Amino acid sequence: MKVYKYRYGSKRDLVSLEQDYFYAPHPSELNDPFENLFDTEGVEQILDKLAAVGLDSTKGVSEHFSNLVVKLKEVGIYSLSRTAQDELLWAYYADSHEGFCIEYDLEKLGELSKFAGSFDVTYQDSLPKIQFDMFIGDKNIVETLKLTAGTKSKAWLHEDEIRIVMDKFGKVEYDFRAVKAIYFALKMPKTHKDLRKDNKELPFNLSKVCQEQVMDTLKGRGIKYYQMLLKPNSYQFEYVEIEDLFKDSPKYKSNIKSIDRSLIDYNDYGWGVEKQYFDKVAEVIRCDPYFEKLDSIFISSSESKSRNEPIIYVGFYRSGNDLLPNKRYWTLTQIDELYKEINL
Repeated sequence: MKVYKYRYGSKRDLVSLEQDYFYAPHPSELNDPFENLFDTEGVEQILDKLAAVGLDSTKGVSEHFSNLVVKLKEVGIYSLSRTAQDELLWAYYADSHEGFCIEYDLEKLGELSKFAGSFDVTYQDSLPKIQFDMFIGDKNIVETLKLTAGTKSKAWLHEDEIRIVMDKFGKVEYDFRAVKAIYFALKMPKTHKDLRKDNKELPFNLSKVCQEQVMDTLKGRGIKYYQMLLKPNSYQFEYVEIEDLFKDSPKYKSNIKSIDRSLIDYNDYGWGVEKQYFDKVAEVIRCDPYFEKLDSIFISSSESKSRNEPIIYVGFYRSGNDLLPNKRYWTLTQIDELYKEINL
């Protein structure tokens, strides 16, 4: 799924792209003073009634509830859009059409640092209410986060927001391949000579970058670039693809390592999968820029059964410090596509 993030266009924005991370701020850092507010009065009343009848378990339940509320309030929130063509978002979050907009692959964005949840924002007139059953039993925490961190006033309805919620705020590392394209704003400076003369003296978060700097910093990553334009005779935007000035640069994070093929289980377990598919997975994964060591490759019986088609599992370690392997589950079609992409 494609999602978009509008950026001011500062040196700070470019550094985060260069270093492959986004910043998920604490709710208090966001521009809505009502951010992540929720009503707990109903639950508190129930707990007071339970305490009044002297139930021994009431203290434990109250502590559990208090801990949950703390966790719900100490999350990190990364706000995204469905489009790169929203006039107001360009004005609000991209320095009045002088910044840029990042296109992410949402699924890829969450492969290295798992999201606590990602969902559409709900807009309503009243604060969301925490219900007693939300913290009792096996209630899905994502649904609770969707209520608390994913509900906003109707005043924000025009933003039609998608949110990523992390279980803590701060920097979040991602696979650089999650960034698919950069859209340059209508008035974003194209070259260094187009920047203000005093630009270098401005603070890190206000000092601007030009389109040429963005392309230079992100060279070798296979990113597409687009220029925003005014659509003739309308109040709408359009965009055109522009040439990457550094398209012939070496690949970023090029990494082809050896692989222990004794860790591949070639048994097809009745799915009729040819040996070549296991070998293709091995080639794809050893070319992965984050690959360090193979865990295993085999037919996943559970995934194959649930999807009713052969699914090959590959697990690998990114570094010697990983306690658990990174997991991927691919269909045969996906394997063919990935193998074609590595262009061996």
